Amino acid sequence: MKINKVEIGEHSIHLYVEMPVKPHRCPRCGAEVRKIHDYRIQKIRHLKWFERPTVIFYRKRRYVCQACGKRFAEENPFVERYQRFSKEWNQAVNVRSIHAKTFKDLAFQFGASVSTVIRRFDAVAKKELQGHPELPKVIAIDE
Repeated sequence: MKINKVEIGEHSIHLYVEMPVKPHRCPRCGAEVRKIHDYRIQKIRHLKWFERPTVIFYRKRRYVCQACGKRFAEENPFVERYQRFSKEWNQAVNVRSIHAKTFKDLAFQFGASVSTVIRRFDAVAKKELQGHPELPKVIAIDE
């Protein structure tokens, strides 16, 4: 990752980043792709840095496969597809939502809405609850 610019404001920090250019594999046909189609700026909320909200402006590179015409975004280590919060932000909210007193306090601490925090908690709870099998229908009791 390359940091192009850092803006430190009175109330927030803005980081302007991009990934180094490298060949990617087409998700449709598997061909090696080097042709860049365009760039998009993606605004990503990140964890606080020096007690200031941090926003990453990621210059996302989009590639086009010359074999099949598929357009796709480059792989990156800090945000999932279609997300507006960084992986680290999501991980911190997931961990703290388990131990937090209220969702409202956690939402205030991370600068997000209560419904966002609840959705993150529900996702963690769903993963934990899926692993448990059903109880048996018959219980045998011995003296």
